[in-house]
Amino acid sequence: MHYLTDPFQAEFMQRAFLAAIIIGVVAPVVGTWVVLRRMANLGDAMSHGTLAGVGLAYSAGVNVLFGAMGAGLLIAILLLWFSTNRRLGQETVITVLGTAFFAIGVVVISRLDTGVELTHFLFGRVLTVTWGDIWLNLALGGAAVLVVLVLFNELRLATFDHVQAEQVGVRVELVQAILVLLLAVVVVISLRAVGTIMAVTMLVTPSASARLLARTLRQMTLIGIALGVAEGVGGLMLSYHLDSAPGATIGLVAAGVFAIVFAITLPRRMPHHHRPLG
Repeated sequence: MHYLTDPFQAEFMQRAFLAAIIIGVVAPVVGTWVVLRRMANLGDAMSHGTLAGVGLAYSAGVNVLFGAMGAGLLIAILLLWFSTNRRLGQETVITVLGTAFFAIGVVVISRLDTGVELTHFLFGRVLTVTWGDIWLNLALGGAAVLVVLVLFNELRLATFDHVQAEQVGVRVELVQAILVLLLAVVVVISLRAVGTIMAVTMLVTPSASARLLARTLRQMTLIGIALGVAEGVGGLMLSYHLDSAPGATIGLVAAGVFAIVFAITLPRRMPHHHRPLG
């Protein structure tokens, strides 16, 4: 029993668990659409690219969450701008922007004389989460979930039937832009807990596991949330007892769950059992 209760005794661990729960809910809500639209590479680029904003904000003495959000917004704007050039594929633009912003972040942080380590930003320091971070994450996460609920039909049409979406007046490019901004929000609220590198894990992995289990969009989202919360809390608890890096431990738990789900759903995913989500 002490194994389960001991991690909750200290206040800093209580804040860490709240941060993990917020991420566990918000990341799969957005991640559902990232997985269905096959945008995991964009999530990866966004999670790496926000390091530039983190480094600049830290060096200026500003809350790194605001820096990450600013970098995410800039990446989104540049992505939309460069994507108008049809000679360049979107994946190429995503890779160039992600690596460029990541390189800026590494250079800025490596030149800081404060003794801060790059790994703090890459893999998170969930035990340093403050109540201010919690409230900011709650506000950003709540807004992200609300946007997904309001745009649910537009997201579904733009994802499964691009042509019909345009015929009924859905602005597909705008939906895409909003989804990119939501990606930035998820990275921001994941920053303290799991870091920029592991942010994409919480964004993609629970939703990928849910995709293998679910029959409908509603099921996929709800299962993703359940897995995201369980993996975040379970990984944090495991890291407490193993004295391991929380962000990396959460990522390993999420990957382990995905492997188990993949194995147990293999018979169902045979060609004659497959039913498209919609």
